[in-house]
Amino acid sequence: MKNVIYLFIAVFMVSCGSNSTKSNYEETITGYLLKGSDTKENLNFKILEMNEHGTVTVADSIAYLTDEFRKDKELVIKRVELAKKMSETLLAKAKKQSDIDKYNTDIAEISNTIDSLKNLTPDNLRGYDSRNTNDVLAVIVRCKYSLVPPGRTAVEETFDFYLSPDGSKCYGKTKAK
Repeated sequence: MKNVIYLFIAVFMVSCGSNSTKSNYEETITGYLLKGSDTKENLNFKILEMNEHGTVTVADSIAYLTDEFRKDKELVIKRVELAKKMSETLLAKAKKQSDIDKYNTDIAEISNTIDSLKNLTPDNLRGYDSRNTNDVLAVIVRCKYSLVPPGRTAVEETFDFYLSPDGSKCYGKTKAK
């Protein structure tokens, strides 16, 4: 009997804690959406559905930043390779020795630049050096809400909000897919 009471108390505390978290999420999202606008009552703002949709960990962030770095680097390399091809085309058409020497020098410098770009590694990951890859950086909360701007019809939208792990800050939102 004693164990049943302890179990009941534990379940009660966990359920109260999750309601507190949802209420915190609701307060943060409402504040983020209505920042600098009418009050919640003037817009008839209501949260219709809200649930945790996932998390962003240090590992997720590193993977994202590394992938974006790689994409940007590839784009820059393609542009520099295009400049090299243009110099090679001009070299093929050059008749004066001074022009030929200049184009050869330019091509050599561009080749060195391409090589150094290919060996470049991301430098924006230093902040993660001492972090555990499983640390949660953000909680993704999917929220469906409605509001009625003055003089207009009701609008329903669903967004994923990126909140701090404790739910007190909103880092941004994206349209839910």
